[in-house]
Amino acid sequence: MIQMMGAVFGLAAGILFGRYQLKRWNMDSKKSMAVLAAGSAIVFLAGGYLMLQYEYHILKMIRYWILMYSLLLLAMLDSRDRLIPNKALLVLLGVRTVLLAADCACFPQLIMEILISSVVGLAGGGGIFLLAGLIARKGIGMGDVKMIGVIGYYLGFQVLMSDLIITMTFTVLGGLAVLAFRKASLHSEMAFAPYAAAGTIITILMGF
Repeated sequence: MIQMMGAVFGLAAGILFGRYQLKRWNMDSKKSMAVLAAGSAIVFLAGGYLMLQYEYHILKMIRYWILMYSLLLLAMLDSRDRLIPNKALLVLLGVRTVLLAADCACFPQLIMEILISSVVGLAGGGGIFLLAGLIARKGIGMGDVKMIGVIGYYLGFQVLMSDLIITMTFTVLGGLAVLAFRKASLHSEMAFAPYAAAGTIITILMGF
């Protein structure tokens, strides 16, 4: 009951905050607002229902809600501006650190496991994409590297690996679709945050 009340509250707060943020970004079109509303419903209502079925602790639900919703907004911005703001990523890092302290307080017997999973997720996720960026050179930006590190911090390393498989599958399919229907070249710049958001949301909804 408390969790579903939290889902409804999160949906309302998410739409209100999202409208404010989209106006700040000059993205308050009807299409953007519709995407925000639909995405928020998936994140909070569908996500809340499924996470209840998985019997997640309320702290885990809050952590996943924050991550999915934040990626939704970042995906909308990145799809237009090819930009992932450092300030947003820093805020997400701070929020996760507070939630990490709460996790450790609630589960003292699992402190080392929780800390290692989160820190390795942060370092491992960022490290993998940094290496990929160095190999691909212009294919992966530092914003993408930092975003994957943040996602790993929230998910933990093990879940991040499942997330990356799904995310990269979406990225490849999306790239092929762009090449086929938009007559883009292999060197065309492509926003990565929408695929990372989709992959992460699907990973969480599937209960990995």
